[in-house]
Amino acid sequence: MCQLAIATLPPEIANKVEVNPIEILRDGPSYAIDSVEAVKQSHPEDQIYLILGADAYLNFNQWHRASELKEMVEIIVIDRPGYSRGGMDICAIDVSATDIRKGVSDLIPESVATFIRQNGLYASK
Repeated sequence: MCQLAIATLPPEIANKVEVNPIEILRDGPSYAIDSVEAVKQSHPEDQIYLILGADAYLNFNQWHRASELKEMVEIIVIDRPGYSRGGMDICAIDVSATDIRKGVSDLIPESVATFIRQNGLYASK
């Protein structure tokens, strides 16, 4: 879905974005710290930034190994519509993963919406 979404971006932006399949290739649960550790292995000299919406950051301390994760990354908090917590204001669109899973958002690219429908993702079980 990320590849489909990136394909809709203007080339000057899309050329700066890379989709890493690390989380879908991993067996079992996928925690942010596992992904960060893997990225650090392949990019040991780079500073890693974890960008979170203000709503997600509210529960950050409940994440798996949160204190270790905080030490490994620079956290950037982005304000979202309805969740302004003093983070960075980027004039974000009002869309959430929850809305997408519920099928109530028309703010995702049509190619992604089609993929979700065709593959029965987020449908009631």
